[in-house]
Amino acid sequence: MVENVEAAGPGKEGEARRRRPMEVPAELGSRFLRVGDKLYRSAHDKQPVATITPDRIKAKNPNSLPDLIRLAKENGWTAIKVSGDAEFQRAAYLAASAQGIKVDGYKPDEKTKAAAEREALRQGGVPDNQARSTRTANQARDTREQAEPRADLAERFRRQSDVQNAKDPELRKAQSHVALAMAVAAERFPSDYDKRREFVAERKEEVAARIGRGETIAGIEVKARQEQRVREMAQDQILQKSRSR
Repeated sequence: MVENVEAAGPGKEGEARRRRPMEVPAELGSRFLRVGDKLYRSAHDKQPVATITPDRIKAKNPNSLPDLIRLAKENGWTAIKVSGDAEFQRAAYLAASAQGIKVDGYKPDEKTKAAAEREALRQGGVPDNQARSTRTANQARDTREQAEPRADLAERFRRQSDVQNAKDPELRKAQSHVALAMAVAAERFPSDYDKRREFVAERKEEVAARIGRGETIAGIEVKARQEQRVREMAQDQILQKSRSR
């Protein structure tokens, strides 16, 4: 089933938007591979992550919503309408609220409101009006405890830049794996920028999936890659000597 995220904002704003093709800004260039109106994560994908038009985004995977909402925001969207199943609408609401985008026609439950407020505070923004409610301290505590921190953390890892993740205490160790992927990509594809970007994007998505599953991710150092390369070279020399005998 294809889910929709539509721009809300009739009148002059909507007319102006429909005249402009949607652009993928440079900061999202490493997240998407664009082919016409279709967005892929990498050249290996059989199906696009999303299909985009000036006022609509059609997507299948809710995990891609933080990046897609950011794309919409960068193209001037200030409010959206969402259609799809309950989980897709919830994910779209959380991603939009964290980035200051209003969601028309969606009524979040208390748990979703709490998750939206927490993420908005982390991002330094203000939650959507729908997420603001007068609750006692006990109600706020209860709803926060029911939130889904693993999924929210994975979404934050996908959405934030590499610099932001490296400074984020909760994501610093996970980002070290992306840093290693950058070093590997530079070594493996020294003159092919697109392949380096694709390789790193795939590794980042793998790490995000591990975060979402609740796995413990230990930090690593990029120099570990250099040590591995030395061991590989030594092994190659041993094999070459063995073959020459």
